[in-house]
Amino acid sequence: MTDIKKIAVLGAGSGGFMCAADMGNMGYEVALFSRNLDKVKGVQEKGGIQVLDIDSKPTGIFGKVALATNDIGEAVRNAQVILNPIPFFVCEEYARLTAPHLEEGQVVIYLGKGGASLTWAKVLKEMGIGTRVYLADCNTLPYGTSRIGDYQVRLENRTQNLLAATFPGKDIEYAGSVIETVFPESNGYTIRRGQNAIDSILVDYNAITHTPPMICNAGRIESGDPDFHLFGKKENTPGVVRLIELIDRERMAVGEKLGLEQHTLEEEILMVKWNPNGEDYVLPLYDAIHTPYLEVCEGPFKLDTRHLTEDIPYGLVTYSSLGRLLGVPTPVSDAVITIAEGLLDRDFRSIGRTIETMGLDPGWSVAQVKQYLKEGSVN
Repeated sequence: MTDIKKIAVLGAGSGGFMCAADMGNMGYEVALFSRNLDKVKGVQEKGGIQVLDIDSKPTGIFGKVALATNDIGEAVRNAQVILNPIPFFVCEEYARLTAPHLEEGQVVIYLGKGGASLTWAKVLKEMGIGTRVYLADCNTLPYGTSRIGDYQVRLENRTQNLLAATFPGKDIEYAGSVIETVFPESNGYTIRRGQNAIDSILVDYNAITHTPPMICNAGRIESGDPDFHLFGKKENTPGVVRLIELIDRERMAVGEKLGLEQHTLEEEILMVKWNPNGEDYVLPLYDAIHTPYLEVCEGPFKLDTRHLTEDIPYGLVTYSSLGRLLGVPTPVSDAVITIAEGLLDRDFRSIGRTIETMGLDPGWSVAQVKQYLKEGSVN
């Protein structure tokens, strides 16, 4: 790719604000798109986004935004890179909105949940878009962040360990170098290149860690307990963490069936190691998951929130669907899905991300699934 000059950021929520501020601070020409122009009027007026620290105090960082607009064509025009940090439930909508305006050689990077490159590819195929673009995604947002007001964003932490993937998988060398450029090692990032788009789907920290404490603490959440903390020690007792671990091992089994290199959650999220007696030692999950950075996060204070409404249909339902395709049992994930459906009186399986919505054929063999993920087609 030629030198990156312009980056389009599609979505003006917390992730979009932080992406725009970060890219602007790094010197890129930034175009920030929102379907609702009112959401970016403050950015228009200020000429950029101010970054606050964990205590909501100014960091001294102000990311310039060259264009804040609700015109999608204007936003992506001449952009070498398109960042799409949005909730997964609007991923397909954004893909359809953007598709007619894509230009040859652009790199589209979805940030938020892995596997979105499959969704973008499916949309482009359905719409008959033949433009050669590179489709990539990361397993999570590069930041813990909260939008504050109309031109400020709070940076709580950087997600330093990101897994990047592409569809087709053979594009990872090119797209991976672009991701490493915009999320550089100098900012603390370690970018791992996944073998295919299922890699980034499976390393979904939120689906694994949000859903058991939400289910097991449903009464406290629904009653609005002001002391509730999703990652608190009182909320994540050894039994709750055991459920997290069982879900984690189910998703690992799915990946192993596809020949993907898998790591336990305690290795993936924290990589907390020390060296007793000269040997590396990974902390047990219960110890690894209880960190001050996570335990301070208040709430949520209702059940009808993304920790269930996104992480169940686009996380655990996906694990379950892949498990059925590959012959891998997922009984704990299935049980949590069923309980969540009962709590919220919603059919997550019917609206969730399944192999069919990702463009996979339920009749394919494991070998055919692997070929499709790598090459983008099956002989």
